[in-house]
Amino acid sequence: MGKEQAVRILQTLEEHGFEAYYVGGCVRDWLLGRPVHDIDICTNAHPGDVIRLFPDPVPTGLKHGTVSVKMNGLFFEVTTFRTEGKYEDYRRPSDVQFVAELRLDLERRDFTMNAMAMDRRGNLQDPFDGRKDLADRVVRAVGEPEQRFREDALRLLRGIRFAAQLDFAIEPGTLLAMKKTAPLLAHIAVERVREELNKTWDSQAPHKGCQLLHETKLFAYSPLLVQLVERASAQAWRLVHLESLTQKWAVLMYAAAFDEEAARQICAQLRMSKRDTEAIAVLVALLNRVQPDWDVSKAVEWGPLLLAKGEKTCRELASALRGCWWNRREEAVFRDLEATYNAMPVKSVKDLAVTGMDLQVAMQKKPGEWISRVLDTLLIQAALHGLPNTPEALLEAAKREVARDEH
Repeated sequence: MGKEQAVRILQTLEEHGFEAYYVGGCVRDWLLGRPVHDIDICTNAHPGDVIRLFPDPVPTGLKHGTVSVKMNGLFFEVTTFRTEGKYEDYRRPSDVQFVAELRLDLERRDFTMNAMAMDRRGNLQDPFDGRKDLADRVVRAVGEPEQRFREDALRLLRGIRFAAQLDFAIEPGTLLAMKKTAPLLAHIAVERVREELNKTWDSQAPHKGCQLLHETKLFAYSPLLVQLVERASAQAWRLVHLESLTQKWAVLMYAAAFDEEAARQICAQLRMSKRDTEAIAVLVALLNRVQPDWDVSKAVEWGPLLLAKGEKTCRELASALRGCWWNRREEAVFRDLEATYNAMPVKSVKDLAVTGMDLQVAMQKKPGEWISRVLDTLLIQAALHGLPNTPEALLEAAKREVARDEH
């Protein structure tokens, strides 16, 4: 994205006597032939110079030397070469010092694959052999690994996420340092942890991420997360065959033998939104209700589930089940769901030929919870058991239901 616009920023900086490079993840992804989402630029120009050279700059993080530059409607972060002071909270440096040398800037970065810079002509600056590590398919910390993780403990999770996204191994010295510094992850905000986990589950090798999380014991501070990665590890490969993060989390939790309550606890621990929590918990409850065995498909009684949970949730369940039965290449689960849904003459209470008010008038009863209970019964009868959806037939059935209740 936006390389033509970014080139113009590099050109402008160079024309005014400064060095300028693409840096970090965009360089890594260009070398790997992967799509690039963000282009970051580093330069020996100070923030004041950058602000002077470009119209409408946004001082995104002046303290850390970052200015956002707008070019043809796109924003690019331009950051001055810098070194970092002492890290006080295992996450951010207390101060930064601007420097004139690119190498000093690159040596503060996390992994060799992210410590490369490229000028606009395609010349690579790679003082820590990141390109070789890409070719060897390894994640290696820059410099002294333990120090890198003590500076910023989120790097522990980032390293595992990169291994999962790229299907790389973690270099042995880096892996050992991860195990030693694992307890530091407890200092990191759960929102950042959740974000990295979501990217790990959404990667091309989620099983590798799960295995590494188990092996490094990064979650020793959370017994539930320890159980999740330990128990679900063998089934985590299925995540690549699932369509949404809701399904991925739910299948992992089901693989870990978690019930709805445990699912809600993990969601709360990771401070997921109410909406995501609800969607995951409902799907975990449904998987526990259907109790699928891995790669042993079975018929699902879709009618009651469709009426209770609706078509959208049932489609999520069908996708999750397809993942659970992946080695069977099981597509019948969708056909059965579709056929059941299409065959139902009514799909919801709104489709019934009577309303709550009709029931009240016919029964001459005060409003109360009996109305929704009777409507639900009528829906099941009309949708699945052949009760005609006419006012006469429904009211007749409703009278029998009320009489049964009163009796």
